[in-house]
Amino acid sequence: MLWTGLAPAARGDVLELNNGGRIEGHIVESPDADKRTFTIELTGGGRITIPRTQVARVESTSEAEAEYAELARTSPDTVEAHWKLAEWCRERKLRNESQRHLKQILELDPNHEQARSILGFRKNEGEWMTRDQVMESRGMVMYEGRYVTRQHVELLERQKKAKGSQINWAKDLEQLRRWITGRRQDKAAEAHAKIQSIRDPLAAEAVVDMLRREQLPHLKRLWMEVASRLDHQAAVDALVKLSLLDPDPEVRHQSLEYLVKSRRQGLLRPYVRALKDRDNEIVNRAGEALGQIGEKGAIGPLIGALITTHRFKVAEGNPDQYAIGFSPQGSAFSFGGGGPQIVSQAMRNPAVLSALQSLSGVNFDYDQNQWRAWLAAQAKRQAIDVRRDE
Repeated sequence: MLWTGLAPAARGDVLELNNGGRIEGHIVESPDADKRTFTIELTGGGRITIPRTQVARVESTSEAEAEYAELARTSPDTVEAHWKLAEWCRERKLRNESQRHLKQILELDPNHEQARSILGFRKNEGEWMTRDQVMESRGMVMYEGRYVTRQHVELLERQKKAKGSQINWAKDLEQLRRWITGRRQDKAAEAHAKIQSIRDPLAAEAVVDMLRREQLPHLKRLWMEVASRLDHQAAVDALVKLSLLDPDPEVRHQSLEYLVKSRRQGLLRPYVRALKDRDNEIVNRAGEALGQIGEKGAIGPLIGALITTHRFKVAEGNPDQYAIGFSPQGSAFSFGGGGPQIVSQAMRNPAVLSALQSLSGVNFDYDQNQWRAWLAAQAKRQAIDVRRDE
């Protein structure tokens, strides 16, 4: 225990007065004390009572803080004394006071390794540096409690700004929709014009949300039109989904038309994926879309989807009732004696064939082997042409 011969100090209070003065001591509490006054036992001895109206602020210190103040006043300005005080403060969880003495040590002895270590310094190529300085030398900065690259900070700031903009767009679009369906014709016309003028990609998620929830056909078409003009993946995904799944043929065709007209990158992937859908109707819609998009990279997947195998649940005694499923194996199943049967059926997909004819300029009907042989010959011919060009 440090300074074992020192008597423990009592908790201290400092009263700052309205006139700028200060009184240090210990506020005396008693059951019959006058609530309109403070009674203080002074540090130097004696007792004083003053009206509370004269006190601007009261600062109280713990017994440890009071004891520290006494120790600090009597401690010499040496490395050893500051180290003892720093350790004493650390043991009593007086972190700020401990840090203060460690910094005093470094002023007296800049190479004091223990003080440097506790203060977070590390040697980097022979030079003492704080953690922040070390990380900065590596191109890292502190951002919201963690170290990241400056480029990452810029990205996070853009994301934060984008999120704020998206929230604002959501509120604005809700307001515009209320206007466009309201009774005031002037407000409705203004709202329609503002919606039509939207070009900000940051509005895409809010527009898609409005489109997803819209029940009125004419407004649904309006949100579709706006989404088609926004350079954002959320808008593209929403239109792709409508073109494949919406029950209204007009909505499906209009969505696809917007996508084809926009010439967005990456349209093949969702439609090629849809060629493997469990629903034969979705397979044909995907084939039709790929034919309209017109990219020859779809030819291989289209050949694989010329004939697809689907499962049907046939009820006992009524072979016309069924539910559609997908089976890559193409085999038939049945469950339970005499109960409903699951049968597999290979189905030709005319929209897929039409797309193949459009993209290739040839027609081998539903003969997948001929189509694959033709595609292989095309790839071989292209490879020969490339070698000739070299």
